[in-house]
Amino acid sequence: MRKRALLWAVTMAVTMEVGAVQAAAPPADSTVKKWQDDQGVWHYGDARPASPDAATNNAAEAYQRGDYVTAFGEYMTWAKQGDPRAQAMIGLMYLRGQGVAQNQRTATEWLRRAAMQGNGDAQFHLGMLYAVQPEIAPSEKEASFWLIKSAERGNPEAQSVLATQYATGKGQKRDDSQAAQWYRKAAEQGYAAAQFELGNFYAGGRGVSRNDKEAVRWYQQAAQQGHPGAQFALGSMIATGRGIVANDQDAAQWYLKAAEQNHTEAQYNLAVRYLSGRGVSQNAEEAFRWFRKAAEQGLDLAELNVGRMYAEGQGVARNDAEAVRWYQAAADRNLPLAQYSLGRMYAEGRGLPRDERQALLWFRRAADQDLPVAQLELANSYLNGRGVVLDEAKGLELLEQAAAGGSAEAQLRLAERYLKGRGVSRDERVGLNWLRQVAEQGQVEAQYRLGVFYARDGQNEPQAADWYRKAAEQGHAASQAQLAAMYAKGIGVSQDERQALRWFREAAQQGDVESEFNVGLFYATGRGTPRDDGQAVVWLRKAANRGLAAAQVNLGLMYADGRGGLSRSEAQAAEWYRKAADQNLSLAQVLLGLLYATGRGVPHDDRQAFGWFEKAAHHNFPLAQYGLGMLYSHGRGVEQDRIKAHLWLDLAVSGGYADAGQPLESVASRLREEELAQARQLAQEWRMANAQN
Repeated sequence: MRKRALLWAVTMAVTMEVGAVQAAAPPADSTVKKWQDDQGVWHYGDARPASPDAATNNAAEAYQRGDYVTAFGEYMTWAKQGDPRAQAMIGLMYLRGQGVAQNQRTATEWLRRAAMQGNGDAQFHLGMLYAVQPEIAPSEKEASFWLIKSAERGNPEAQSVLATQYATGKGQKRDDSQAAQWYRKAAEQGYAAAQFELGNFYAGGRGVSRNDKEAVRWYQQAAQQGHPGAQFALGSMIATGRGIVANDQDAAQWYLKAAEQNHTEAQYNLAVRYLSGRGVSQNAEEAFRWFRKAAEQGLDLAELNVGRMYAEGQGVARNDAEAVRWYQAAADRNLPLAQYSLGRMYAEGRGLPRDERQALLWFRRAADQDLPVAQLELANSYLNGRGVVLDEAKGLELLEQAAAGGSAEAQLRLAERYLKGRGVSRDERVGLNWLRQVAEQGQVEAQYRLGVFYARDGQNEPQAADWYRKAAEQGHAASQAQLAAMYAKGIGVSQDERQALRWFREAAQQGDVESEFNVGLFYATGRGTPRDDGQAVVWLRKAANRGLAAAQVNLGLMYADGRGGLSRSEAQAAEWYRKAADQNLSLAQVLLGLLYATGRGVPHDDRQAFGWFEKAAHHNFPLAQYGLGMLYSHGRGVEQDRIKAHLWLDLAVSGGYADAGQPLESVASRLREEELAQARQLAQEWRMANAQN
């Protein structure tokens, strides 16, 4: 209704002549006959005329077909005889210049004559005329007087305008209760604009108790009459389930009805739904079409989205120049996200020449409006000296602002700085607070890092498990693997191999190679599940093919034993041992050395055996040290050297390989005292040199 009244006012201001007007129609000549109808309304003339708006009336018929000259002549006949409806029509035709030269003064005279006789339409138009041009009114109260008269006579348009005056405090003292009452009177007569406004009052609790169901009822009545604002409002209520059961399809349908009548916000909301597929089939092209319609009406958010879709080539061919144009339009309306996006285009040289100064200018404008992503961008510039003088203090200040504004990335980076003391005093408490803020927003990387922090040095293993679980449940593979390991070992949680297998499998299905290996290992050993060598081989092979040494050596063992449906093959075992041995996995080096020493799966080659045993022995692997000692003892693959044989057998025994004890005694019995002392000295030196290993 406000829009209609405003348009009426604008039209009047543009098209009406400006001039003085008589205070009232001239008094009736005493010789003119007058008569009163059964409703008490006075009429002038010698005869009681038929109603000029009757279906058979020539004036009405002529007006309806656009023959205003004929209509004017017919209405004038009735007007001169004092019929108020005809007088009202004559006034309006003078006002609009229909069938007669436009003349505001004469229009006012005729409207006033009809209004004085109680014609509600005339009273409304006269009141509006005085409201728009108070200087032509006999007094400042005239506009209000006639609008109230018209409203009291049941004119719904007058009732709606009067309600709006009470609602806005323009023309009447603001009174939401009175506004609601007058909107209701007009609404109950089926006046769509008033039904819409009454719905707004119920939805917002203005002048009435908030009642979403009543709001929906009035929106529905107005929407069914084609009122675009009501159609949009009804769609919004249905979309959010306010006062009515939520239904995305119905919401989209009402948005569509309003959008087709050029309702800007409805066009925008409809575009959003086409983009997301809520209530409609997902369709980026349709989303772009409706965003563009709303953008062409000046909606800044729509301009931003048109720019974004051009920049990304979504729903329309990528066009950086067009993206810049629409970002610029929204940025000029002071939309911070558009300003940031325009800054990115300048920074990347997309759609216009690369210009770091312009980029920073737009980033700063957006940052000044507290847009966290822009504050973060500026923080990066100051912290790295990119486009500005390096200023760590300014950069940290902006980083703090972005973090306080909710930027998860800024919060995460602040957490890292405080935890490590980078650019700030190390403060574990502050760092953890920032990290927790991000994690509590559901950011998986922060949840994972909290898990890592609490797991470190066993600080709080149950807390670690809780945070790993939060991230794991969102599909974070590293967290799933860590949680699985905690279940497998009973760290921070009760040991539960079924849960361990479950989470290893979740991570493995996302391609975590170590989890693939662990799933294979669990199947091979029957941990958390019945033993299944076939599944073990499947998962071990996945990890082995991706180069995980532990999986390669275990797959080799499966070939060596012929498990999991594999044909027993020490040659295949040797191939997989070699792959793992080349990655310095000691067990694989020993197993490969044993195959060369025995000629199983590979040609017998003591030199190769010696080489692989030596590699593993230097990694403090007792079995390899035993093998190396035996080769030195017997001079196989290397020149016989009982001192070195004693060295390596001694190390094997001290490393826990008990079977090396008897050969050690045998070698010792063949050494002279000084040779034995030398061997023991070499072993001691080796232990000291390799103490950290």
